[in-house]
Order: sequence, then C-alpha cells, then structure tokens
Amino acid sequence: MNKIGEIIKSTRKQKELKQSELGRSLTVSQSYISRVECGDEMPTPMFIKLFCLLYSVEEGLFYE
Repeated sequence: MNKIGEIIKSTRKQKELKQSELGRSLTVSQSYISRVECGDEMPTPMFIKLFCLLYSVEEGLFYE
C-alpha cells in the first residue's frame, strides 16, 4: 500500500464507509477504490481534489 492508498483507506474507515459507498460518492467503482487503496492504481488529481472536498481532508497530505 502506498501513502495515497493509506490516506484514502484510513479516511474511509474513520467515516465508517464501505469501499462501494465511497466509490458511489466519487462516481467510481468499488474495484477502483480497492486498487487505489492497495496501491495498484494511481488516482487522478481530480479524484484527489473531489475526495478532499467531500471528506474534509487536507489536499497537501497527498503531496508531501
């Protein structure tokens, strides 16, 4: 798992969301969320921006 995946997974768990619920809110599939969390897929900058806006995450965390 990479840093981006760790941030997304920990935020999802804090918000008590399933991968499918997170995916629905971001208009992506559950399998995409799984691949991002595992580090197999790199999310787009737009995905990161939307994730941060919806879940009140500091965007700078993704780029440290």
